[in-house]
Amino acid sequence: MISAETQYRTLVRVLPAWYRAERGDEMVGTLLDLHGERARAALWSELWALLALGVRTRLAARAAPARTVALGDLVRQVALLGLLWGVLKSASRAGDTLWSLLSFSDDYPGAFRVALTSDLRKDLILLAVALIPLALLVDGWRRMARIAAGAILAAGAIWFLVEHSSDLGPELIAYFAPQWLPLMLVLVAFHADAPLPPARPWWWAVGGGLVLAPALALRFGLPGDLSRIDGLSPLVWLCAIAGACYLLLRRRTGQRPGWTLALALCIALVMVQNLVLKNGVIPFGAMVIAQVCCAGVIVVALTVAGIRDYRRTVVNR
Repeated sequence: MISAETQYRTLVRVLPAWYRAERGDEMVGTLLDLHGERARAALWSELWALLALGVRTRLAARAAPARTVALGDLVRQVALLGLLWGVLKSASRAGDTLWSLLSFSDDYPGAFRVALTSDLRKDLILLAVALIPLALLVDGWRRMARIAAGAILAAGAIWFLVEHSSDLGPELIAYFAPQWLPLMLVLVAFHADAPLPPARPWWWAVGGGLVLAPALALRFGLPGDLSRIDGLSPLVWLCAIAGACYLLLRRRTGQRPGWTLALALCIALVMVQNLVLKNGVIPFGAMVIAQVCCAGVIVVALTVAGIRDYRRTVVNR
């Protein structure tokens, strides 16, 4: 039979090694005292606090080894960029529906216009839902942002199980994972000790995305051949251009391995999501292949640059 001390020492391993070396024995002693006193409520509270402490110390922002801080920064940047991608995608979908509604003449059946109006209303609601956690974080409302992310994640999981319980598969997971991942990372990475994102750059990014994404959806009334350059999505081109611009400006902004690797990961997830979404819907012609290759080269370049920055600023420190 496994002793209580062995069990608690195993549980304490949720903490990183550098923290266990300083406080591990003390925490095991506290758990053993509560176990001996049969203080069940206090013991469960201590175990929950231990789990939360494990998350905070493994994704620390300060007072931790450089590698731990670098991992925490990477996770937080992935969360922010993922939330921004959700806003861009929702704004693009709403813009697409809006342009469709405005471009149709009165000759179309009224039921069709009513359906488009209903779709636009739903798209605007989804845009607001995507915007809320990011706006709360940027505005400094950390606790409210985490509550909103948890509520959205729970509601989305319930909807997913209701709608797709009969056709679960890897394609569905690959499509929805880029939408779930940022919300989960907000819950674990933006703890009380984590820094909040700088407000001004992120408000500019959000505002620019809300203007640019609907503009990219404007195709009606334009030459038909123009839509062929979209490839998988005009947003994939936008992500690739953003990655290329970051690479060009990286020397001026300094070496930030967290930012570089997060951008590479998010562009890769965007490509995967669009490939899964458009599989069998559009032909994978030369433009799609060119778009995938272009974005893929940017992802590889960002990954190489991020690893080099990580070695220079963290490993060799």
